[in-house]
Amino acid sequence: MWNLGKVGKAEGGAMSRTGTTIGLWVATILSMSAYSAALAHAQTSGLNGLDPNRAGRIADMPIAHEGTTIAPAVLRQSQEAPVAPAATVALAPPPPGVIDDKLLAREIATRFEPLALCRIDVARSKKVRAEEVEADRLTLRWTIDPNGKATATEVVATTPVDADVLHCVKQQMTTWTFSRPSGGPLPVERVFSFRSAELPALPNTR
Repeated sequence: MWNLGKVGKAEGGAMSRTGTTIGLWVATILSMSAYSAALAHAQTSGLNGLDPNRAGRIADMPIAHEGTTIAPAVLRQSQEAPVAPAATVALAPPPPGVIDDKLLAREIATRFEPLALCRIDVARSKKVRAEEVEADRLTLRWTIDPNGKATATEVVATTPVDADVLHCVKQQMTTWTFSRPSGGPLPVERVFSFRSAELPALPNTR
């Protein structure tokens, strides 16, 4: 009987230890379940304690102020270069008038003949020989208007020429008339040469 009592006590102690172990397992499983549930709730609650199911204030979280400060963006208005105004297109001058070349050559030769007398007239006024009056080559420019009159007359001495001779030539050019050009005014430029050998010698009155 004594042996049986001791065996019963031993078996009761073993069962007690087994129950304790099972209780610890159950408690551990319950703790892990509670941790998983809390973690899942934290993940669904949003960041920084913000509940997605209701409006509220962001949880008080300490914010570090260290770090690089980002300067605010500055919007700059683009400045385009001013557009230069279009260059003024120079209008081409109208084409010159037209006179038959042979007809114009004859009329110019006729107008040039009296010019040789300018040297003689100056020599007479100065009472010298014509050869003593400076007169060689002249460039004559003028414009024949649509009415045939010579305008814009110009006398240019390409060699030394007496000023009185130049004046005489200019005066004669203002009296010139030509055939009327067709199509508008006709600018003309010609060279005139005094030929002293053809001029009559004046008596020396000095």
